[in-house]
Parts: sequence; structure tokens; C-alpha cells
Amino acid sequence: MIVDLTWPFGVDFPMHPANGPAQVEVTESHADAGCLARRWHLDEHSGTHVDAPVHFAAGGLPMDRIPAAHLVPAAAVIDVRHTSPHLHERSLTAEGVLDWEAAHGPLPARCAVLALTGWAAAMIDDSGRARSRHGRDPRWPGFTAGAVTLLREHRPQVVAIGVDSPSLDSSAGEDAGSPVHHGWLGGDRYGIEHLRGLEELPPAGATIAVGALRLKGGSGAPARVLAILPAGLTGGSHVA
Repeated sequence: MIVDLTWPFGVDFPMHPANGPAQVEVTESHADAGCLARRWHLDEHSGTHVDAPVHFAAGGLPMDRIPAAHLVPAAAVIDVRHTSPHLHERSLTAEGVLDWEAAHGPLPARCAVLALTGWAAAMIDDSGRARSRHGRDPRWPGFTAGAVTLLREHRPQVVAIGVDSPSLDSSAGEDAGSPVHHGWLGGDRYGIEHLRGLEELPPAGATIAVGALRLKGGSGAPARVLAILPAGLTGGSHVA
């Protein structure tokens, strides 16, 4: 079974406040040239995308040097939807990581820890547009500094973290200097932001394929992220 964890991306996709809007222009049309081609103008950190290690660490790897094996990690999906009735307060903590391990065993080798907050389903519709009823609330959840400290210092098998919100840091974390980005990115550790559909995955057993553009020197890149579930493994067995 394949689950697409990627948002459809267009100029109306809700961008991070730090990024300008995407633009697209038709350079060739079927009517004029017998084919269709378009030119995009967008930030490296647009839509579902990867944050390269170099994004917040001068000595970290750029997009083109992330090891290929690290782009096909095992997925450890940690559901934090039950931790607060308020979306922006559902950040993954160190305790959340330890609780997952108590229930499912040690984090697997070469894995990505993915935080299921519920933000994506509440804030963006299936076409990749912001849901208007939430348009005035700019806050979002992410990881806590304590969670990434635990993963970085004591779980060396973790190669990536990801979240179904706009940023690895919560909005409050970004206001406090982005400790999660600073604490996690570096070396060959990377992040994935703006995931969707994590509720369709089991807590353990899936693998994700991160099809990010191999941009030379890139601080990040849009990505098509797919989850592969082995035969007989079903998703969605989370506490909601």
C-alpha cells in the first residue's frame, strides 16, 4: 500500500510567513507551441518540503549531499493529537518519544520520527488551500527542544524528523529563536515540513521515500513524500 504524504502545491498554498508567495507563468501553450511548459518562481521551502542540514548549520550538508539511504527511512509516527484541544499546543515532547518507545519498542535503525499533530487536516483542504475558518490563527505546533535534544544525543539512528505543520519549530518556538531547527539540523540530519496523511500510517512498520529535488547547495527543496506499507500492515491505529 502506498500513501501520499504530499500536499498538492499551487500559488494559493498557504506559505510560511517568512516566504513570499509562489508565482507561475505559462512559457509555452498547446495553442501556440503545441506543448505546455510553465516557469515557477518559488522558495526552496515551499509546500511539502525538506529542510537540509545546512539550513540552520553552516557546516551541515546541502540538499545534493544528503545520503540517498537517509531519504528512504523507516517511519516512526508519534500521535500527539490527544495532548491538547488547541492545535498550536500539540508539539511533540521528549516524553512523547519515550511513551512511543514504551508502546512500540526502540526507534528503528535509520528512521524518521514524524509528529502527527492534526494541524494539516484542520488547516488545509484537499486541494491545498487554507480552510477559511482557520485563516486568522497563524499559530502551529511542531517539536520541542527537549524532544530533539533526546533524539540528537541519545537516538543516533534517527536521520530525520517531520511534522504535519509548517515548521519543525512551533510558532512559539520560532518566536523564541527556533531552538528545534538549531538543535536538530546539522551534520546529515534533516527535517520534513508540511506533511499530510500521517493519520493513515501505523505507528511503526512503514517506510517513507523522500523524493526531494537534488538542488546543488540547496538549503531545502520541495519533495514528493510517499509512505510504503508492507502487505498485511494497515494504518491509522493511533490514539486520537
